[in-house]
Formats: sequence, C-alpha cells, structure tokens
Amino acid sequence: MIGKRLVVLMALGLALSSLPLFSSLYRSNSLGQRLELLESLQAASEHRYVLQVEPLEGGEEQTLFESGEVVKRIQTFSPVNGGTVHKVVETFYAADGGVSMEIETTYEHGLPQLIRTTRRDDSFVLLTHHAYNEGQLYETKELIDGELERLITYYRGEDGVLAGLRIIDLDGRVGSSYFTTDSNRAVYGEQGADFFTKLTFYPDNLIVQDMWLGDEIQVKSTVSYDEADRLVIDEVRGGIPERRIYGPDGLVVRLETVTADGSDRTVRYQYDAAGVLDQSVEVIEGAQTTRVETWYRDGKVETRTEWVDDIPVRATRFVADGTSVVTLFEQGTPYADITYAPDGKRVLSLEYRKER
Repeated sequence: MIGKRLVVLMALGLALSSLPLFSSLYRSNSLGQRLELLESLQAASEHRYVLQVEPLEGGEEQTLFESGEVVKRIQTFSPVNGGTVHKVVETFYAADGGVSMEIETTYEHGLPQLIRTTRRDDSFVLLTHHAYNEGQLYETKELIDGELERLITYYRGEDGVLAGLRIIDLDGRVGSSYFTTDSNRAVYGEQGADFFTKLTFYPDNLIVQDMWLGDEIQVKSTVSYDEADRLVIDEVRGGIPERRIYGPDGLVVRLETVTADGSDRTVRYQYDAAGVLDQSVEVIEGAQTTRVETWYRDGKVETRTEWVDDIPVRATRFVADGTSVVTLFEQGTPYADITYAPDGKRVLSLEYRKER
C-alpha cells in the first residue's frame, strides 16, 4: 500500500514539474513588469507606465515613463564611507519635457533632516528643516530664501506619543492643536487666533464637536442615553438647541430643535430593512401646526405633502426625469397642478382642476 502511494506521489510530482512556472520565476522591476518584455524600446512603448532602474555612481537612479515620456526621476545616493547621511533627489517633469519641480532630501540615520524644494513657477527656494530628540520629531522650520516662513513645534507625552503642536506663520498667525484623552475617549483640539475647536471621539465612529469664537461658545455638545438606551446628542449652535436621537443601528430616528421664530420643530425618520431612508415626518408647532410628510424611494424624495392644522395645503410629486408636479389646495380641496422644470424654478405648465 505504501509503495503504491509513493508511486502516485512521484507521478504527481513529475506532472507538476512539467507545467510552466509563471510569476514565481520571471525577473521583474519594482512595478512587477517582466524585464524580458522591456528589453527593447518597442516593447516598452506597449505599456503606459514603465519604471527603469539603473545603477548610479554611489547609488541608484529610477526613471518613470508615461506613454514613453519621462515624468519623474529619483536619484538615491548612498552614505559614503559607512556614514549615516544619504540624499534622495526627486525630479518631476512637465508635459513640455522641462523640469517642473525638484525635491532634494537629506537623511541622517534614516530620518529626513533637510528638504530643498524648487519649483519652476516659483521665484524662491523652500527649505524645510526637521529637528529630532532621541529620534522623535520636535520642530520643523520652513524658510523661503533663507528667511523663516513657518515654525511648527511638536509636543509629546511621557510615552512619546504626539500630544499637540503649535504653528507660527511669518505673518504673525499662531495656531495650535493638541491630542489627549478625556474619560478614556480621544480628544483633538485646534486653536487659531480667534477660535478654538474640540473634537471628542466616541465608539462607533461618533465624533462630537465643541467650538468657541473668541470667548463666546458657538457649538456645545453633550452625549447621553435616554430611558430606551438610545444615544442622544444635545447640541447648541449659536444659541439654538438641537437634539438628535439615534437608533441601535446608528441612524438618526428623531431630531428636535426650534425654528428662527422660536417654534418647536420635530422630525421623525423611518428606514427600510437596508437602512435607507423611507419616510420622514416634520412637525412645527407654533401659532399653527405644520406637518410635512416626505416619502422616499431608493433614498430619493418621491412625494412630499404639507398640512396646516391637519388641512392639506400643498403636495409635490417628483418625477424620474427631474421635473416635479405641485398640487395646490384650497380649504383642503386640490384646485391646481403646476409642473416645474428640473431646476425647480421654471414653470412648464399650469392646469386648474375642473371640480373647483
């Protein structure tokens, strides 16, 4: 039995060895193109992108072609005599074949120290200096023609994780950002000359914002849960309160706010099994009670009907070709149909109901 099994395995091995070997054996460049196909210019012209890699004295040169034209060249110069400094020069070419931009980066111990950027359309040279402390970036300086343009300072916590940064521009603008935790939640803050923004990150990709303009708070957010264990976000924007209640699937099911005249406004949302909006009901309670029911199909508005004190006043049907038909009511009875162009402004037709 063992002998028969050995014969079968040997036969299978011979059969497999006779099959051609594909990607596992051919030689390729860093784009995965077979070198044998790129040995002639005629073969290279058959590919939109071709990367040519050649040895360079003290390093390597990579040239990227697009449709036979050079679009980028990277020259990497290795450290000399076992040193720790090496350079990389990136050259970008425009459609006319001229150099559009050149970036020369000097590395030490694998970290970028100085970046020199020259653009054809600029009359200046941008220098970017990076400074490190025990391998961690703590300062970046940007200079234009030798004059300081921008200073960025990075702040880190005891564990070395980035905790904040400050940006000072030459024109005197100062901005800062910080990263921290509050009740085991990640917090990101950003401050400018006259504003401050705080973003708090909650589970399930929920981000809550607080914002100040000068000393006045513009957006204030509070997160809680109601008696049904639904997520509730209370937000005040410019003095106007807004409450959003979310269902277990993370979709908004209720919105509570006020209108410009101080009337209470409530919107309820219903979704289909796939989580696509199916219906919304908006109720505004003021001197009169206005109710607007909107139905959707595949997430797009299909019909919208408006009532005032439970009497219909307007109904809109949205047609697939982009036009819309508005039916007007008088004392609850429809009396006219107006057809609008897709822009919602031009009237295409006006028809009065005979029963009026």
